[in-house]
This record gives sequence, C-alpha cells and structure tokens, in this order.
Amino acid sequence: MIESFFPMLNLKGRSLLPIIQGGMGIGISAHSLAGAVAKEGAVGTIASVELRRLHPDIMERTRNCRDHDKLAASNLEALDREIKAARDICDTAGFIAVNVMKALKHYADLVRQACISGANAIIMGAGLPFDLPDLVRDFDDVALIPILSEERGVRAVLKKWMRKNRLPDAIVIEHPRYAGGHLGATRMEEVNDSKFDFSHVFEAI
Repeated sequence: MIESFFPMLNLKGRSLLPIIQGGMGIGISAHSLAGAVAKEGAVGTIASVELRRLHPDIMERTRNCRDHDKLAASNLEALDREIKAARDICDTAGFIAVNVMKALKHYADLVRQACISGANAIIMGAGLPFDLPDLVRDFDDVALIPILSEERGVRAVLKKWMRKNRLPDAIVIEHPRYAGGHLGATRMEEVNDSKFDFSHVFEAI
C-alpha cells in the first residue's frame, strides 16, 4: 500500500488510504479505474449510470430498445460484470464502491445488484437517501456513504437513519461551487451561499 501522511480511512474494519475516487459517469469510473484505485489500497468507485454502453454485446441487444425496464435490466447485468471485473484487478483485498444516483428511477435495483455482486460500499448522491438502510438490510457488511452538501441534509439523513438503527459509515460533503455533479444547489446563485461552506457544515455536524 502507498504510504499516506494523512490519517487512514476506516470503513467496515478496513484501513484504507484516505482517497475516495469519485463516481464519474457515463463510463469513466468503470472497472478499470475502480479496480486500479482499489488495488493501491484506496476506495475505487464504479459509477452505475448506463454501464451497458461499455459492453458491445449488451448494446447490440438493446440499441433500439425503448422498453425502460429492459434497459434497466441490461444495466444491472453490466453492473454485475463491472464489479466482478474490478474485483479481478484488485482481488478480495480491494475496496470497491458503487455510486448510485437517488434521482434514477431504478436506483433501488442498482443498490441491490451492487450488493449481490460483491460491492463493499454504496455511495449515494443526487437526492436524500432516506431509504438506503432498508435496501441493504440483508448486507450488513456493505458500507453506506451518502453524498450531502449542507447541514440540513445531513441532519435529515441522520434523523431518518437513526430510526432504522443505522448510521452512515462515512459522509461525503460536496460543495456545489467546487464539485461537479448533482448537488444541493438548484440555482447558480446558490453556489455561493454560506450554508455550503465547509467550515459551517463541519461545525454544525
């Protein structure tokens, strides 16, 4: 493992380099990148969006498909392949996470497939993941990591999860001014709101 000058990241009894490789879709954060990062002792992340596009045989079957349920099923098949391919790179010692966007219609199916296929963690953004503990109830060894942007969202998630006797294994705090993706700001002028300042969020939680 690469030497780190920062404190190690402890997730589910594992001591990892304090690096969580981000989930970048479509097809950037797939098995090759995630497996390589995990092999070095950090958290490798597979972005779960439209992974079928990385598999020519699946694309051949679904290229002209307009059935959303069939397309969703093909992405589950691709996710299973990607997790297993990442595992081939990093072996069982590697820590593989799957990034799932709450805003997706079939997000729950993606979460369950990730767990079944052997993911070590679910990282969820693009919405408040209130039901995530319910989706992984049969997978106690899977770490849950919500992506949040401000104090109100953190408090809301913690309140809901505590009722389910579950707490996040980690929380990713992303500032909408500096991080790309589906974050807490709905208008451009909001990105400078002080409620997103790291100092404010960290002090509050």
